[in-house]
Parts: sequence; structure tokens; C-alpha cells
Amino acid sequence: MKFWHPYNLILLLWAVSASCADNAPRMRTMPPQPAPEIAAMEAVNQHLTEKDKDIIEAFIRRKNWTMPYYPDGYYAMLLKEGQGTAVREGSQVELRCTIRLLNGTLCYAPHNRNIVIGRTNDITGLHTALLNLKKGAEARFVFPPHLAYGLTGDRNKIPPRVILLFEVELLNVS
Repeated sequence: MKFWHPYNLILLLWAVSASCADNAPRMRTMPPQPAPEIAAMEAVNQHLTEKDKDIIEAFIRRKNWTMPYYPDGYYAMLLKEGQGTAVREGSQVELRCTIRLLNGTLCYAPHNRNIVIGRTNDITGLHTALLNLKKGAEARFVFPPHLAYGLTGDRNKIPPRVILLFEVELLNVS
């Protein structure tokens, strides 16, 4: 008699499937732990975020500015209070904007730009920061890389992973 007879294979498959059945009561298990690579990336990101915050705070001290830190991760200084319409999610906003590196290098000279808050594919930090302003306001913002142009920069005038200083005048809100 040959072992690989179809009947023997059926018995073998049945025995394997029966042994895999788990009829034991379920026990609570620990949630899966992140892979070592993910944990390492999170540690690096945390370190870079803390380093960026230290650099920004040293810059603000050197300038002798008062710029509170906002929980969303940016720093802001109101230069002129706005009197017009408040910015809301979905607002069409026209602003005059200057972008510099912290060493003073001008990336973009004052220029007008139009954005829709929360909808335009633009700088995350800027959308969030503008929600605190009204038409006519002028402000300075310092954004760490993750709230500005990120790891890649803009592939034009803004290098990868840089902290940026924005000077903004809110021209119109609709």
C-alpha cells in the first residue's frame, strides 16, 4: 500500500486541521507592540521635534520677541490686531506673505496668495495659525518643518527640513 494514496492524504489533512482548531477559552492579550523600526522612527521624530523647539526658542530669545507657543506646534506674534471678519474653516483668505529662514535668508519676497482654510493643499501650520486672526491683522509665525514644507522643502527656494519665519498681513477674508 502506498502512503500517498488519496485516502491517506485526506486523513492527514483532517488530522492537521483538527489539531489547529482552538477550542480553548480566549484570553486577553497585550496589544501588538510596534515593530522596532517604527519605535526607532518615533524616537528620532521626537528628538528632532524637541531639537527644533530648542532652536526656535533660542531664535526668539535672540530677537527679544514675545512669541507664545501654541499647542498645535507653532509660535506666533500678533503685530496688528485685525478688525474685520474672523477666519474660519473654509474661509477664502487673501494674504500678503513673506517667508524667511531663521538666519534671515529671504525665500519668498512679499507676495499675495489666496488660500481656502483647511482645503487648499498648502502649509498646515499656516492654515491653523490663520484661524486665530481677523481681516486686517498682521502677524509673525515660526513654523517647525513638520508644519511648513516638511522633509522635502518646496524643491525651489525652501530647503528640506527647515524652520521658517512667516510675516503675514491678512488682506481679505470671505
